[in-house]
Amino acid sequence: MAKKKAHPIAAEDLYLLKQPMFCRLSPDGKTLAMAISSIDKAENKKRMNLFLQPVRGGELRQFTQGKNGDANPQFSPDGKLLAYTSSRNGKSQLYLIRTDGGESWPLTAMEGSVADFTWAPDGKSLCVVFRPQDEEAKKREQLAKQGKPELAEPMVRHITRLHYRLEGAGYLPDSRFELHIVNAKTGKARLLFRDEYDNFTPQFTPDGKGIIFASNKNPDYELEPMLYDLYKIRADGKGKVRKIETFAGPSFAPVVSPDGKWLAFTGWEDPKKFWPEINIQLFVVPIDGGKPRCLSTDLDRPVTNLSLNDTWGMAWSGYPRWSPDGREIYTVVTTDGNTELYRFDVEPGGGAPVFAEPGVVLGYDIDFERRKLYALFSDQQTPGDLYSRELDGGQLKRLTRVNGAWLNRRDLGHIEEVWINSRNKPQLQGWVMTPPDFNPRKKYPGILYIHGGPHVAYARAIFHEFNYLAGLDYVVFFCNPRGSHGYGAAFTSAIMKQGWGTVDYEDVMRFTDHVLKAHKFIDPQRLGVTGGSYGGYMTNWIIGHTQRFKAAVTQRSVSNFFSFMGTSDGGYMFGQVFGDRDKTPWQDRERFLEMSPMTHLPNAKTPTLVIHSEGDLRAPIEQGEQVYVQLKLQGVETEMVRFPQETHELSRGGRMDRRIERLKRISGWFDKYLKK
Repeated sequence: MAKKKAHPIAAEDLYLLKQPMFCRLSPDGKTLAMAISSIDKAENKKRMNLFLQPVRGGELRQFTQGKNGDANPQFSPDGKLLAYTSSRNGKSQLYLIRTDGGESWPLTAMEGSVADFTWAPDGKSLCVVFRPQDEEAKKREQLAKQGKPELAEPMVRHITRLHYRLEGAGYLPDSRFELHIVNAKTGKARLLFRDEYDNFTPQFTPDGKGIIFASNKNPDYELEPMLYDLYKIRADGKGKVRKIETFAGPSFAPVVSPDGKWLAFTGWEDPKKFWPEINIQLFVVPIDGGKPRCLSTDLDRPVTNLSLNDTWGMAWSGYPRWSPDGREIYTVVTTDGNTELYRFDVEPGGGAPVFAEPGVVLGYDIDFERRKLYALFSDQQTPGDLYSRELDGGQLKRLTRVNGAWLNRRDLGHIEEVWINSRNKPQLQGWVMTPPDFNPRKKYPGILYIHGGPHVAYARAIFHEFNYLAGLDYVVFFCNPRGSHGYGAAFTSAIMKQGWGTVDYEDVMRFTDHVLKAHKFIDPQRLGVTGGSYGGYMTNWIIGHTQRFKAAVTQRSVSNFFSFMGTSDGGYMFGQVFGDRDKTPWQDRERFLEMSPMTHLPNAKTPTLVIHSEGDLRAPIEQGEQVYVQLKLQGVETEMVRFPQETHELSRGGRMDRRIERLKRISGWFDKYLKK
């Protein structure tokens, strides 16, 4: 008999969890680079360092040291250097380290922050995305260093922009992201381009003479935040910036073909469509502009990673990748609970998966010379590891076990995948997680967990929180209702014109009914419901429409669209979210009033815990406060837990002791009402 593991997943296991990101292959095809985050328990802070993994196997080697935020590793074209960004001196700058070992050194010391970069083909320079520090911010920083913190805060904040705050970033500076060329030997920076707009994602042309980048230069960019276009500029800075004509809709993530004649990019054609209405698609266009050709027309899936969990959160899986002969383009696709790697033929178009394992591709690279594919991949057993296989198929080889040391000593919950078929309604995909020591003859309390977004999706990837709750003898069930990505544009856009709280509510209730009917071990008299962000909205909605749940935890929720419009960093865009960009809640009162959970909360009787972060700019804490006060006024059992200094990302990126406290508050509330 196999030896039983020590115990289920615990809240404190977050201190042990390591999250790998990025997957970069050295030019000689021998080494993979990635960044791994871990927690310094003594200081309760996250650190991230670079690691190297030989592709033929062997031990994973830590390559940078210290309590840093080392990220985005990129090999130089000759493979002798590894460039990366790091915040080790307080501000994000560009660093270099020799790949044969030694100490890192800062390449830049610019007054501001480096956000992104790319190597020139000859390796002599890099193009850097840089945001200068405002003069006022410099003065405040100096005052803080002089021991005058009371003077370091601004006297006033003079606001002139519509979009002046951003979740995770706080109040936005007046400066914009600009492009600089940095000498790889001296670190000397030369301004390449700046204007009154942000400029992102630079890519060199193969001859190194030009740079392609994306920017939203629409005069109404705050009202049309997705309308990016592609631009070209000479790398020596001479001449004017030229717009590359594509179509009226957004164009993102440009990548130049090996022969320099074509651009691959993602986006969509109709500028009047908001991104949940339509799949992000893959296009090619001549480098001097023209009519783009869509390679993913028949796919009806988004060509990007829109899967989420609570270890890596939402991860960008990288740019599209051309084959050396320019005949194929590789990129990720979100589909049916996976994020897969697809190969698209430039002629005649169309794509098919080349890596479609159950889970999420967080990053990838390809050795075309040796026909090898490398993927950083997360599944239901691990937050992420490096894998390899032949590009044309074959056996999958696991190269790392980043979290193996502690996960091998844990009993994870058992996961059953559920598909609900209905004659008149779309298919629903979901999962049921049972406790590690599950006994089918026992009756268990159940928890319905609803994801945020809403236009993202649960995936076949590990979820620490679900395993934690399952380890406490709960059955956790969760699904992707209409509004989620990965099931077609019609499925995703269904809740835009109909509104939240319509077919999405119908779907989560249909899923709950199905799970209870098929799993008699769940006690229907001991059900809880919870979720964050949009999941918090839906929790608020549910307790205002049904009493079937005996306890609820609403997290970082939306409750009132009228106040949300002016207090959320993106609230002013919610006319577009619901398919009518010209109408605010005040101009469409009946509809927004009906969609606001506060309208229906007077019907609520469910004991409810309200969890919110005081620094949340996406769903400001006033949204949770309204729920708490209303429930208190009508005598519903309710409590509120506020997390100072934390943001909307508490559950994924908050300070670790607060993340653990949050988990224990959630389980404690459910224990109180579901385990009597």
